[in-house]
Amino acid sequence: MKKIIITGVLIMNTINSHSKIIPDYKNLDFKPEIVKPVFIGPNKIKAYIKKDSSLPTIRITAFIKTGHVYDPSDKVGLGSLFFNMIKDGGTKKFKSDEIDKKLEYLGAEINTSINNEDASISMFCHKNNFDDVFEIFADIVQNPAFEEEKFNLKKQEAIEIIKRRNDEPSKQASREALRLFFGRNHPYGRRPEIENIEKITVDDLKKYHSNFFSSKNIVLSVAGDFDEKEITKKLESYFSELPGKEITLPELEEPVITSGKKIYVIDKPIRQAFVVILNKGIKRHDDREFPLSVLTEYIGGGIQSKLGNEIRSKRGLAYSVYQYFSKRDKSGFIMTSLGTKPESVGEAIYNIFNELKKAKEKLDEKELNIAKSQIINSYVFRFETVASLLNEIASYDIYSYPEDYIEKYTQRIDSVKDKDAIKMAKEFYDLDNYLIFIVGDYKKFESGIKEFGEVNLLKED
Repeated sequence: MKKIIITGVLIMNTINSHSKIIPDYKNLDFKPEIVKPVFIGPNKIKAYIKKDSSLPTIRITAFIKTGHVYDPSDKVGLGSLFFNMIKDGGTKKFKSDEIDKKLEYLGAEINTSINNEDASISMFCHKNNFDDVFEIFADIVQNPAFEEEKFNLKKQEAIEIIKRRNDEPSKQASREALRLFFGRNHPYGRRPEIENIEKITVDDLKKYHSNFFSSKNIVLSVAGDFDEKEITKKLESYFSELPGKEITLPELEEPVITSGKKIYVIDKPIRQAFVVILNKGIKRHDDREFPLSVLTEYIGGGIQSKLGNEIRSKRGLAYSVYQYFSKRDKSGFIMTSLGTKPESVGEAIYNIFNELKKAKEKLDEKELNIAKSQIINSYVFRFETVASLLNEIASYDIYSYPEDYIEKYTQRIDSVKDKDAIKMAKEFYDLDNYLIFIVGDYKKFESGIKEFGEVNLLKED
């Protein structure tokens, strides 16, 4: 049985990758092809369509403007359960087992994904099997059945995931830090609980589908070895049942970010300690993202970054350390994260803060240029295939970015000067207002962190 992929990976937040180290070389030429959308059928589904004959395959992705943040407050986890069910729960035309067997036989895939503020359903197949796979895909999008037996199974799986959510302390530290940073009751800070999942019914899934699935709230990316006119006709035919009603998304309030120096600790007798430091960031559609991207890459984008060099390589205070920023519709954050020996926690935090202070005064020009090259070249590699190009375009479209955003992105990164990045450091590296969250053996670092603020001990839950 093919796995449904549920990922928390924000499409819009991978620009500042901390895991990919790129050598210092001249920026790649980047002239992305301009692909204009077409509007399919009477309900005007927006679609980006482009032929690619390099392989005899076809890939379609439907991007939906929804996400975890739109879950009802008493049913947090509804979106994840919905996208976990929509393929595995069968459709009006096909039983779930029939779908699994057919996809396996054809060597095809249908996957789903949901993030904080977007979601997607995708299909991939050999071009000779397109009609069979696309019929299933279109019925999943338009007519999910949510079979009762599969629903009960998926609910139980969701509950088991909650029971095991603290098994990975690094993820636990990030999750719990963001809960406290944004507020446990704000959509950006909530997490699903067992009682939330138990409340969810099949009717909730049907209502969710009605609330978010409309031609006005979906953007298609269609790439592969096909005739564009022919596939456009098939899209019109198979998506004829998709409603064209206007979708009004629930309005989110801006979170109230706590001020002052906050330190939270979950005392856990483990061999390593996991530390997360949070500072306030920016929303989407804020031009400060370009100098802030360069700054966070310079400070914590990889082994060559300031933190990678000073904290890990020179001082040996961490086996992993990085920084990135994430922007959302109503707010954002800058996260600095490290894994270290419990005995090194205090010294590591001190030296991180020292690097942030120094960034407010002066940046190394050569290292800044390396950071810009890393961002630009990493960004360019996200457009290696026609499918990846269209996926990027469609995902930016979902967030209403301007049409020239992709085209101008690398230019705007390259134009960042050291004074621009220093300005961002002064504005966002606020060492009087931050949140530190640590998971680790408290007695081994208790004395080393008192200088950073009052410590609040929390129980693991």
